[in-house]
Amino acid sequence: MLAILTFVPAKRRTSVAIIILSVVWIGVIDYFTGPWVSLLVFYLAPISLAAAWLGLSAALVTAVGSVGVRLWGDYDLGAPYAHHPTVVWNSVIVLSTYMFVAFVLRRLILLQRELEARVRARTAALAQEVSVREQLQRELIEISERERRTIGNDLHDGLGQHLTAMAYAAQILSQQLAGRADDSAQAARAIVRLAEEGILQSRQLARGLLLTAIEPEDLAREMEELAATVQRQNRVHCVFELRGDTLAKDSNTASNLFRIAEEAVRNSVRHARPTELRLSLITDNDGMILDIQDNGPGLPADIEPKPGVGLRVMAHRAKLIGGELSVESSKERGTRIYCRVPLGQPSASVVLI
Repeated sequence: MLAILTFVPAKRRTSVAIIILSVVWIGVIDYFTGPWVSLLVFYLAPISLAAAWLGLSAALVTAVGSVGVRLWGDYDLGAPYAHHPTVVWNSVIVLSTYMFVAFVLRRLILLQRELEARVRARTAALAQEVSVREQLQRELIEISERERRTIGNDLHDGLGQHLTAMAYAAQILSQQLAGRADDSAQAARAIVRLAEEGILQSRQLARGLLLTAIEPEDLAREMEELAATVQRQNRVHCVFELRGDTLAKDSNTASNLFRIAEEAVRNSVRHARPTELRLSLITDNDGMILDIQDNGPGLPADIEPKPGVGLRVMAHRAKLIGGELSVESSKERGTRIYCRVPLGQPSASVVLI
C-alpha cells in the first residue's frame, strides 16, 4: 500500500485528475447503490492519494468533496434521514475520521521518505568510504611494491656485490695460504664457502622481492622454484606437485596464488616446524586448486585457532581473485591450507605485494 502511495505521478495535473476522477467514480457507484449501502470507507482511497501526493491541504479538500458528493447523492435520492439535523454531526464525524486517517498516513509516508533518504545518504557515504579505502589500498600496494623493489635492488647491487668481493678476497687469501702450506688455508676456504652461500641467499631474497607479477605460464615454474628454495634453506623435504592443465586465467590470479603459497609455506616453516611440505596445483572442472600441506603438530582440537595477520592476508588475496581459502589442522595430519579459484572472468587487477 505504501509503495503505491509513495509513487508520485510526474505532473501535478495528473495527480489532481486521478483524485477527482476517483471521487467522482466512487460517488457514481454510491449513488446507484442507494442510500442504504454505505461506501464511506471507499472515499479513503482518493483522500489517501491526495495526502500522499499533494499534502494535507489537498487531502482536506478531497475529504470535504467526498462528504459533499455523499450528501448530494442522499438528498437527490430523497433519503428519509437527509433532512435530519444529525446529518451535520455525522458529516463532521466522517470528515474528522477522513482527516485523521490522512494525517496518520501522511506522517507515515514522510517518515518512510525520510528513512529512505537516510538510507541513500548512508549508502552513498559507505560507497564513498569503500572507494577511498580501495584508493588507499592501491596506494599502499604501490608504495609496498616500490619498497620491495628498493630493498631487492639494495640486496642485489649492494650486499650481493659486497659478498662477492669478500668471497673473491677470501679465495685469493686461501690460495696464498695454501701455497705457503699454512693451516689457516682451510679456514679461509670455509670463509669462501660461507660467502658464496650468503651470495646465493641474497640473490634469492632479491629475486623474491623483485618478483612483482607472475604470468600464468610461469606459475608452475615459480612454484617449483619456491619448493626448491624452501628445501634448500630450511632443511625441509618440500615437493611440488602439478596435476592437470594448471594455467591461471590471468597474471593477477597467478601472482596472488603464488603469494598465498609463499605466505603459507613461510608460516608453516616458522610455526609448525614440519619435516615435510607438499605444494600442489590442481585443475578440475570447477577451477584451480592450491593445496599446501605439512606434517607439523597441527593445532589442538579443543583450541579454536585465531587467524593471524598472515592468514588474513592469504584470505584477502583469495577474495581478490574470487577464490575461497580454508584451513584444516589436526595432530594426526598436520595443517592444510586449501584455496580454490573458480574458472570464469579475469579477476580484478589488484595484486597485494
